Amino acid sequence: MNKLMKFSWALSLLITMISCSESTAQSKEAAQEVSTSGKMQMNIEGMTCAMGCARSIEVELKNVDGVSDALVDFSSATASVSYDAAVTSEASLVDFVNTYRNGAFKAALVSAKSCCATKSYKTCTPEEKAKCEASESKASPKAAPKSCGGN
Repeated sequence: MNKLMKFSWALSLLITMISCSESTAQSKEAAQEVSTSGKMQMNIEGMTCAMGCARSIEVELKNVDGVSDALVDFSSATASVSYDAAVTSEASLVDFVNTYRNGAFKAALVSAKSCCATKSYKTCTPEEKAKCEASESKASPKAAPKSCGGN
């Protein structure tokens, strides 16, 4: 009986240690996943409709390994993509769109610098718009900041 109690105590201890190490490993994986997540926005030329082109690009982007979410907006000709940088990259996602349907679409990465430089605020994210307005107001403090929504 004494041996049976020792054995069950040792087995309980072993199970506890294994479950603790698994939860620690899961915590480390979650921390790595959070630290490698990225978001990007790209312009996409060549879309002719919302349901055929934009929707199919969106669905296919969501099927790319490492992509957690994608939203393609036909009216602004942009795509917003959330991805795991450990699995894929901005360049490979842009290349994916450029080669999708035998190169029917032309995708290019959008950055705050490019949308500010071209004054094409329709393609800016809200954060990028704010950066553009802030840099413009610093450059000419007497001038009123330009609206990002209507240009």
